[in-house]
Amino acid sequence: MKHTKLLLPLLLLTTFLPAQDVFIKTYDHFFSDRANAVEVLSNGNIVLAGATALQNSSQQNMQVLMLNKMGEILWSKTYSTGQRSEAMDIMRTSDGNLLVVFDAFTAGGEAKASWMKITPSDGSVVWCRRAVPSSRLPKISRLQDGYLLTGDFVISSTNRDAMAVKINENGDVVWYKIFGEPGYEQLGECWQDQMGFIHCSGYHIEINESQGIYARFNSVGDMPAPIQRYSIGSNTDLLSHIAPLENGGLLFAGNSQGFDDNFARAWTLTTDRDGNLKTSYTYGIDNKHIGVTDLIELPGDQFVLGLGRPSPSGTPATLIKINALNDMLWQNTYKGEGTGNVLWQVKSHGDGFVSVGTSTVGSQNNFFLAKTDSKGVAGDCCPIAPGLKRETVTPEQTAFVPNETIGFSAQNVSLVVADAALVTNTICLPIALDFEIADSTLCPGECTQITLLDNIAGVNYSLTIEGATPDPTEPGRICHTDGGRIVVTRKGEFNGCDNELSKIVEIGAKEDVFPNAFTPNGDGANDVFRPVFPCEVVFSNLKVFSRWGELVFETNEPLTGWDGRINGIDAPSDVYAWRVEYEAIRSGEQLHFVAKGGVTLLTDFSR
Repeated sequence: MKHTKLLLPLLLLTTFLPAQDVFIKTYDHFFSDRANAVEVLSNGNIVLAGATALQNSSQQNMQVLMLNKMGEILWSKTYSTGQRSEAMDIMRTSDGNLLVVFDAFTAGGEAKASWMKITPSDGSVVWCRRAVPSSRLPKISRLQDGYLLTGDFVISSTNRDAMAVKINENGDVVWYKIFGEPGYEQLGECWQDQMGFIHCSGYHIEINESQGIYARFNSVGDMPAPIQRYSIGSNTDLLSHIAPLENGGLLFAGNSQGFDDNFARAWTLTTDRDGNLKTSYTYGIDNKHIGVTDLIELPGDQFVLGLGRPSPSGTPATLIKINALNDMLWQNTYKGEGTGNVLWQVKSHGDGFVSVGTSTVGSQNNFFLAKTDSKGVAGDCCPIAPGLKRETVTPEQTAFVPNETIGFSAQNVSLVVADAALVTNTICLPIALDFEIADSTLCPGECTQITLLDNIAGVNYSLTIEGATPDPTEPGRICHTDGGRIVVTRKGEFNGCDNELSKIVEIGAKEDVFPNAFTPNGDGANDVFRPVFPCEVVFSNLKVFSRWGELVFETNEPLTGWDGRINGIDAPSDVYAWRVEYEAIRSGEQLHFVAKGGVTLLTDFSR
């Protein structure tokens, strides 16, 4: 059976280009742009926060972008302290503004934990605070009546303590807690329960070993219990994220390194509210470094985790969804501009997610934003499953009562705010392919019309037709030439990703009709009984019988029917039996059919 394949020109129909709900984009300001955090506003707008710097420049400024839900820039600002600075986290405040925490450095390289409130309308600064002592507070956690900033406090060049600072809506310090052992402690993400207790993840680093830690505070910053430590042997173990479980427990996430292959693996463990270990798993990929970059809680005891480590040996731009049993529900790795792509933070957005990080092309970095659906798919951006392998591990659990340090304060500072022009690059977007075919069935040789419904700018489209040829006089019109069906396939390609959609027109599949009554009164309507064949038949034999089985009519002509006469005399009103045997082309094959039934002859009409 012969089929004809054609590539039709894509000028059949010009349609309005709808905005795309999911996409992958990058944003370029200077040579080095890094997005560390994302927030979603109630109107669907998306805020990105990070840093930007010229090539080979020690001057690095904070950068904040306000986007609409389609990823289009509404405003972009840089914030300068006079020295190097970098926005680390951002959160909506209860008064409708945005809280940003950032690292600010002195001319001598000393870190100063800082936080500011800006307006979402234009990014203007409401107030800005900076820690007096050397410290970092890169993480914001929401409390019932304020915000908890967490990070570390510099004791000496070899000793840092974990630190938690509660602030109010005005940015004032309500209380702080600085604690630790000799070495390097840092607090990560925290979560407050309904009783007011604050549960925090973190880690303790010694010379050749580190452990994940769990610290708990009451609502005024006191620590009612020792700090719990979790360690997988002598590995380098870090816990930086936490979320509640519906059974009253806690889910922690981070990474662990020091296995036989010396590659880091993502690490999750569950505990009760007292920190007693329940389960522990690692997720690994052969010859790749992996770490958990973020963790968000979803309804139904489900969670989305960001995974990644910078190239060359790291896992780029990956999201996974797990349940409370640590079963992987889906896993996707996303493509950026170059080979070095990593996501640092993820937030829910409607029924899907937005996640941000950095896309690296050579030595240049750009903001990286992926907006996905509920299954982590960003349109037809060809996400791939990274092939994670889950393993059960059994950590060691110990506890310690930390030393505490006092002496934290903050002061007001001023910032220089400036507009920042960016170049947006769409890496991937949905490849919309829908089209309509006017008819679902045709007779051999008939024609139909194709109408393109979607036509996205930048997508390379092609249309393949099997079993039909285009009408050269009418764009979009195709006519059957061969075979039992027409197959129309529309393909689209964008940035190395592709998708296709096929629709079928059956040939000769129109339904044959057999009338159940006729009125041979000579008015030109329904005067003759005969089968109605929408498509041409190869052979047909029609027989009509009286109630007593007498043959009253027979023909081998498909277009000839019984006129209601027997031997030239009008037959009486009655129900007559009929039988038709015929052959016709259906889906490219000549098939044999037999049909039978009854037809009512009505003679209550004058001729």
